[in-house]
Amino acid sequence: MDLIQKIKRIEQYVVENFEELDLDDPIEEGYWEEYQEIPGASPNEIESFEKKFNIKLPKDIKELYSYKNGSKYLSVLPSVIHDVEMSFNLMSLEQMEKTKQYFQNRDALLTEFPDFFTEEDIEKMRDSRIKPYLFHRQWIPFAEYCDSCFLMLDFDPDKEGREGQILCYIHDPDEVTYAASGVSEFVDDILQTID
Repeated sequence: MDLIQKIKRIEQYVVENFEELDLDDPIEEGYWEEYQEIPGASPNEIESFEKKFNIKLPKDIKELYSYKNGSKYLSVLPSVIHDVEMSFNLMSLEQMEKTKQYFQNRDALLTEFPDFFTEEDIEKMRDSRIKPYLFHRQWIPFAEYCDSCFLMLDFDPDKEGREGQILCYIHDPDEVTYAASGVSEFVDDILQTID
């Protein structure tokens, strides 16, 4: 099954099991109908996005965005990260650009927030795949949950990480945590949970 077939399998699951996921009925609310009309991003749109941020998007992310440029109100990435259930909506390239203007638009290490993070907190969060930032210009948010938690592509991983890996920014208490090596693995994890 290729990535898009897997995404379609998840879409179906969300539509049929929205109550279990604690979501509104996507058919009744019209989210499903709206979602079906969302086109994919064109190769030009993807390329100009890459140019703007001076990055090369991973192949599977390009594939996903060629299929759907965002998911509006439909949560197409229902996931469990560190035992927390979060149903993420895919942001459009345009939303990603807008979000970058105020979120992950500067570099700030965890140590710059002593009121929020003790040395112990920082030690607990240490992960050799992720640089110890709270905000980082090289993190690109691409999916959001409740306007406060984000999935982000990491273009500046630490020693044991890999470029394009997926991080999750969880708000209140704030933390940045590793989610998957890429979107394909992330989608596979979702399928394992729902099957």
